[in-house]
Amino acid sequence: MKDRPAAVVVTFTTAVALAVLAVRGTYVRWFSDDYSIPAAVAGHGFWGGQAEWYRMWSGRFTFTFIDAVLASIGPWTAALVVPLTILAMVSALYARLRQWTLALTIASAILLGTSDVTQSVLWETGLLSYVAPLALFTWWISGVFERKEWRWFDLIVPFAAGGCSETEVLAQIVICATLFMTCRRKPILAGLIASSIALAAIALAPGNAIRRAEHLPPSIGHVIAATAVDTAAFFTDAVTRSGLMLVLVFFAAALFAPRLPRRVAVVAALCTIGCAVVTLGACEAALGVALPQRARVFAYAMLVVTAAAFGAAIQRPDRWRTPLAIALIVTAILPLITAAQVAREVPEARAFAGRWDRLDAFLRRNRERIVVVDDAPGTIGTLPFIAHDPVTNIMITRTYGLKSIAAAPLHRDGRLVIEPLPKDVVRYRWE
Repeated sequence: MKDRPAAVVVTFTTAVALAVLAVRGTYVRWFSDDYSIPAAVAGHGFWGGQAEWYRMWSGRFTFTFIDAVLASIGPWTAALVVPLTILAMVSALYARLRQWTLALTIASAILLGTSDVTQSVLWETGLLSYVAPLALFTWWISGVFERKEWRWFDLIVPFAAGGCSETEVLAQIVICATLFMTCRRKPILAGLIASSIALAAIALAPGNAIRRAEHLPPSIGHVIAATAVDTAAFFTDAVTRSGLMLVLVFFAAALFAPRLPRRVAVVAALCTIGCAVVTLGACEAALGVALPQRARVFAYAMLVVTAAAFGAAIQRPDRWRTPLAIALIVTAILPLITAAQVAREVPEARAFAGRWDRLDAFLRRNRERIVVVDDAPGTIGTLPFIAHDPVTNIMITRTYGLKSIAAAPLHRDGRLVIEPLPKDVVRYRWE
């Protein structure tokens, strides 16, 4: 059997899976933390809102800037971030691999195989914090091996990508440090320096002290033990949950990737282990809790890259090509199964987006009013929307310039409000 039929099948199934994910992404709307930066911008202006957020809560300067730009344009931009990020991820991979089949396979494995697709990909805050900078860093790191001298963007790109989240910048430092020890290239050193500066900018944010104050400082013994447990759990979960995705990537690389030395696969494995240990351990050390599943996408992406590297490093005698092609075609059904699961979410997501758009228009018409929303969903997945969570409701209030917003029935001091509502209250039914 020739390789072409396998390439056609895999290209088709992975492209369909990513297309379905992109369609699902067009129905993404703001909820939970998505209102935080728009609220800051509404209250303090474009630059003042970013400065306020840096001072009061988070040092993620690139994330804050991008989110402020999108908020200033309008909430309709939320429908674009998922399709554009998917396009960016595939393009970044193709720029290095020059092979559409492999680029689509790796992209689908990362975006559809991560442990929390809803919060990593289909939530604007999670996407801009983790997956979007991952695509940017992928584009940069895949091109550094072609050059010996560094250029200006070897500083700018890692610095900008690292400013999206603590997890991202720590993983970048691990990868750049590991690669520089193995190949000593100036562009990688520039990326390491830029990532370190980004980490310093995030770490020095005054808002970090406010966040840490909510958690008791853990002991060193707890950090070491918890990191070991988290790391083992991460790899166990990734293999059991996304093992077939990793196999698909391995087979695709074995057939279509250019041959790589085995040491490249070993370096990729070391980067994966380092990313997992450092990012999981940093969260345990800083907050005393396990790293959220949505933030583990970078370590998982490195696991996907490692599977591809080992596939590209194996010996490939001609007699193996037909069995590999057959195995690849069989496993290529997996993206279609995943696409079907995502497609089942589309009608509900479309209905939510339509209701959200109508509520958005209503709130903009009723600035400086008290709004009570009947039958609003209290949560989207596991994250709050319009309920009795004062933080989210306050952020929505500030974003739209309302006096207040709440879900019906109203509660005050933990008790149900049964008396008639004030005359100046505007009611809206979520339907």
